[in-house]
Amino acid sequence: MMDVLREGEKIKEIKLRLVEKPPVAVISDLGKSFGSKRALDGINLNIPEGRIIGLLGKNGSGKTTLLKILSGFCTGYEGRVTVDGFIPGSAECKKIVSYLPDKEGLPENMTARQVIEIYGEFFDDFNKERCISILESFGIKETQTSKEMSKGETDKLQIALMMSRDARLYLLDEPIGGVDAEARQHVLDLILENFNPKGTMIIVTHLIKDIERLFDSVIVLKEGKVQVFEDADSLREAQGSSLEDAVISIFRGEQP
Repeated sequence: MMDVLREGEKIKEIKLRLVEKPPVAVISDLGKSFGSKRALDGINLNIPEGRIIGLLGKNGSGKTTLLKILSGFCTGYEGRVTVDGFIPGSAECKKIVSYLPDKEGLPENMTARQVIEIYGEFFDDFNKERCISILESFGIKETQTSKEMSKGETDKLQIALMMSRDARLYLLDEPIGGVDAEARQHVLDLILENFNPKGTMIIVTHLIKDIERLFDSVIVLKEGKVQVFEDADSLREAQGSSLEDAVISIFRGEQP
């Protein structure tokens, strides 16, 4: 009887391996330097599909550099990086990556509606109606220009633009830094509601306590190296507390 059970377990394990989805992004021996500063040093990661991942670390740990490489905005690195098999920055990769940088990149003289029209021309997967609906829920008018918007409103506009794409990889660098505390949960709810389940989202943030409910997994970088890549719930259980406390322990070099 035990032999039959073991044989059944083996068959089940083989089936699980067969249906396992390939990673959205593969990062192999990635290194990047800026002068004498080593920003990334030997990064190896397989980024799975359908996950929202927190990319955490102290200032200077390499978080933004990693996002810029994945988005194609940073080149001249060592190693190999692919997104769905495509090299970041290639025409094919740009079609499937949605990137929200940590600095504002919206033209001041354009209205929200004009920016939406441009996105519609550039990205085949962009849903104008969805974007307009998200803007309405944020209380942002299509006639407003980014010059007329507060920092929080421009953050919301950029989030609306990127979440209106059905991308394979969403990259967000400090997405709610300018959003007031009262509105943050609403923004996070909108991100969850409009997230493409066939894609993956990587979020860089220092506001762990505010955003941690989104995270399925966490990557912690320290001095350009991967310190931890773990399920968020596993880290919480190991620490017996919040994800923020677990990550602080890792920053300090303690075992969570």
